[in-house]
Amino acid sequence: MTERNYWQRLKRNRMTRRSLLRASGRAGVGAAGLALVGCGDDDDGQQAVSQQPAQAQRQQQQSAQPAQAQQQQQQSAQPAQAQQQQDDADQQAQQAAQQESTPAEQQQAQQQAVAVAESQPKHGGTLRFAGPVSTHDYWDPHRGVFGPTQFMHGWLYNYIIRWANKEQAIMDSDLAELPEIPDGETYIFTVADGARWHDQFPTEGGRAVTAADIDYNIERQVNAFDSTGSEDSTFLSSSSWRKIASTDVIDDRTLTLKSDGVDSTFLSASVLNPFGWIAAPEGIDEWGYQSDVWRDEQTVLRVAGSGPFIAEYFEPTDRLIVNRNPDYWKYDQWGQQLPYLDRFEYLELWDPTAQDTAMRTKEIDGVGLDIALVDALVSDFPELNRYTTAGGFTIQCRSNFNPDWPGEDGLGNPWLDRRMWAAFHVATDRYLMIDTVYLGSAKVSSLPETPWFSAFWAPDESDLITWPGYRPDRDAELQLANELVDATGFRDSGRELYIIEPDVWEQRYPGIVETIQGMYESALGVPVNIDLQPYTVILQRLVEGTYPGDGPSWTNPPSDLDPTTSWLNGRVPGGSSNLYHYEHPRVTEIAEEMKVTLDLEEKKIMSDEVVQIMMGVHPDHGWDGISPSIGVMNPVSHSVGWPYYHPHEDTFQFAHAGHNHVGTWLDTEHPDYPA
Repeated sequence: MTERNYWQRLKRNRMTRRSLLRASGRAGVGAAGLALVGCGDDDDGQQAVSQQPAQAQRQQQQSAQPAQAQQQQQQSAQPAQAQQQQDDADQQAQQAAQQESTPAEQQQAQQQAVAVAESQPKHGGTLRFAGPVSTHDYWDPHRGVFGPTQFMHGWLYNYIIRWANKEQAIMDSDLAELPEIPDGETYIFTVADGARWHDQFPTEGGRAVTAADIDYNIERQVNAFDSTGSEDSTFLSSSSWRKIASTDVIDDRTLTLKSDGVDSTFLSASVLNPFGWIAAPEGIDEWGYQSDVWRDEQTVLRVAGSGPFIAEYFEPTDRLIVNRNPDYWKYDQWGQQLPYLDRFEYLELWDPTAQDTAMRTKEIDGVGLDIALVDALVSDFPELNRYTTAGGFTIQCRSNFNPDWPGEDGLGNPWLDRRMWAAFHVATDRYLMIDTVYLGSAKVSSLPETPWFSAFWAPDESDLITWPGYRPDRDAELQLANELVDATGFRDSGRELYIIEPDVWEQRYPGIVETIQGMYESALGVPVNIDLQPYTVILQRLVEGTYPGDGPSWTNPPSDLDPTTSWLNGRVPGGSSNLYHYEHPRVTEIAEEMKVTLDLEEKKIMSDEVVQIMMGVHPDHGWDGISPSIGVMNPVSHSVGWPYYHPHEDTFQFAHAGHNHVGTWLDTEHPDYPA
């Protein structure tokens, strides 16, 4: 196979939702089983905020194929002989055009060819990136949900198939090629040629990945058992995987999945699930079935992956170090083996001032910073590239509607009276938080499932700012909050409110907890006791049903811009991530209806009703349906990188894109590259 033909095959392994829809239609499926991600127009989506350097934008415009051409290429793959004939014809046409061109045109063509060659990625170098390495939960690829953990897993593992760009709804092959869909309930996956496990314990020798290996992972996600054989609630995405009604291993490279009826969320909820990394069965047996090391020893690095990098070292107070996987089976358009980087060091460097210093001294090559620090760095070093995108980690407030939890003081769960939680929500000064935390570089969001950058699904901002909790009129908000507290009688009981905040929230923004405490005490007239805890404790208390609630702090980005799966898992009784004990008959009814609805516009109408119920503004439901997790804001995120650092463009998404660093490269010959 020639390099060109190989690259053409890779291009056919990238597919937008519309092109998959067309393929399904030809198979008589209609839109069944598709990951219906509402991002505006079907193909282009709507990347809410993404400003890359002008040079990078020009390169992308020159090299990117229009979506329509890409779809045609995907849908019209020809046999090798016919393709070769087309290649020969193209070459002859090129030669004829060159003969007819003027010397000036020929010189311009040569210059363009040189420019392309100079922009071709190169192998080598160590990328050093700063972040909250210690904000980590499980090295278990099926349990780990924290953002930094997902970032690190992306270098070590692969999905079955993956989002190449979630915002633009572009799916890509990974361990398997994109599925064949012969009917509305059947998905046939073929394992990628050459896919291998890492040549390290417990898969020394790097054996080939098989369809049975993938099936083993699916079975574990569905069963959600720990080493004792008991069901373990730390498998937060098990509900998604239970959408798979059956699996059938046809041979070493072929796996068939069946859904239980038409399900518009099937692919996005299961195989595209951001926590759906595929691990070698040897590792699952060693650290998941024979022991619970993956769950109980968060600082012990144990990897059974197939990803582009192989782990070397991990210390949560220091860094994660990974090295290039020499046996990786993926190649770029020039026939170069991926990944490009020799080494990736993810440093525990959380303090913004320390990050700023590290960038100035080139101890790190790129970092995300506050807008003021980014402005200062770019002012002092104009050669830096600046990147701006939507911040996927929604700042939210959370409660707990568990009727069996007696409250932190033993006097009863204060949030069972929904008016008390509504008062807390309304008392949250979102505009104060935007200014204090992000220096104005953020926008208010309604729910974590419908943040502002999810333009298709989010409520219109002109409506949102008229809803309680989002009104710029602070006096009106305070009046309503106090009316709600008075109606509950909580203030007269002499009780305090007990809430938790993540310890890294205070570390990242010193003084923010005091600001939050003052905000609620002055608004509600009740004492507020705030306990700082690590995220591991927070997650455990959520799982136990004893979470006391929190003020503004981070949550995970949406696993899918279509909120259907999030609501089915997290807002329907029995959902594996319904950790807040939420139940509302109308929300359950709508979520179940959205699951089988294939028309996006119809789903949007239903979604709008759910949002209104959960925000407490639906005229028929009032505060009874208020969500236990309500959005505060999402930032506009800013980051910078030295000019020799070339991150893959698809890493600049709202979330779950760390795996795209397989295409990141360093220009080690650049004069700014540190010796």
